[in-house]
Amino acid sequence: MAIFKDHTINVKQLLGFIPEALITNLSVTTRIDHYAKVLHGNKLFYLLLYGILDNEKLSQRTLEDTFNDSVFKILFNLDEDETVRRSSISERLSKVDPAYFKQIYECIYEQFAELYALTERKKYNLIRVDSSMVSETTSKLLEGIDNKSGKKAVKYSIAFDGVLPCHSNVFTKPTYGSEDIALPEAIMEHVKKGRSPEYLCNGQRPAINQDNAGL
Repeated sequence: MAIFKDHTINVKQLLGFIPEALITNLSVTTRIDHYAKVLHGNKLFYLLLYGILDNEKLSQRTLEDTFNDSVFKILFNLDEDETVRRSSISERLSKVDPAYFKQIYECIYEQFAELYALTERKKYNLIRVDSSMVSETTSKLLEGIDNKSGKKAVKYSIAFDGVLPCHSNVFTKPTYGSEDIALPEAIMEHVKKGRSPEYLCNGQRPAINQDNAGL
């Protein structure tokens, strides 16, 4: 990753890799704009992207300030009179279809991967897979792994190819509290995409049947 240390890119350049036609098509296929008055899918995506780049700590309050800032509106050609409140951002995020953002990311990942020759890709042929549990009070989560302590947990499993995250899973069922179940499933889903590198899970190779996995 040291080769990327001194690389810089601005928001406009970053957005240039995301086809506007893709965002427009996904707005229709995922129905992300259904009943949305101000925070349409593209605006929400731009807000989250810019908010992550512009703030050290992202929160609904910082997103509210970002959207209402004139610089953000000029950058993304928004109406100067458009405003949004934190409560509206909270409600929108609670109902938005995550498939919208996932498909945008996967499109960009595929574009990025194609820029590398096979010999270059082999340098990153080891996929690292790991999971993290995030807990929240039961009143804030409709689904989650109930640990009987007044909180529910969500498990996020991420596969990393040495350059970018290349696969992700969100687990909310109690059976996925075990890494022996969650991590092999994450690997199998990645394998189904037609890729066959080696894998490391929590620093160790997973105990799965590689013949059945197609590795």
